[in-house]
Amino acid sequence: MVMVKKLPYKVILLTILAVPLIILFWFKFESRNQLSLATPNGTVNLLLADTLELRQRGLSNRAGLDKNSGMLFIFDDVSKQNCFWMKDMSFSIDMVWLNEQRGVISVIPNVAPETYPSSYCPEKPAKYGLEINAGRAENFGIKNGVYLQFKDRF
Repeated sequence: MVMVKKLPYKVILLTILAVPLIILFWFKFESRNQLSLATPNGTVNLLLADTLELRQRGLSNRAGLDKNSGMLFIFDDVSKQNCFWMKDMSFSIDMVWLNEQRGVISVIPNVAPETYPSSYCPEKPAKYGLEINAGRAENFGIKNGVYLQFKDRF
């Protein structure tokens, strides 16, 4: 006869509680990295800045972005005060702002790190901001009046 050792109830209880939490956090992390932006001339893979801390950090202290990547800033409020600056940046970017309907309302191309501490703000109230490598807004066909679409990358 084979002897089966019983697991203590605390181990079983912890496992039952931990597994759903691990799955929840994994899906939350994965979903944050699975958004892209459809543009007239291609797709931008997005990093999300949807909390105050992430928006403040932005692309600072990064070496660069992949060619087809960008950072999407999701602002709490629709405002003309949703501005960008180049603090601790090491590469030039195009800055783009979108309204709530995802229409492009402002594009400032080729902003260099040396412009810090200047701030750049949208011409009209914006709900979203997008930072992409310098020159990519034109390549992607991103200009005032164009509507862009968010999509999941599953």
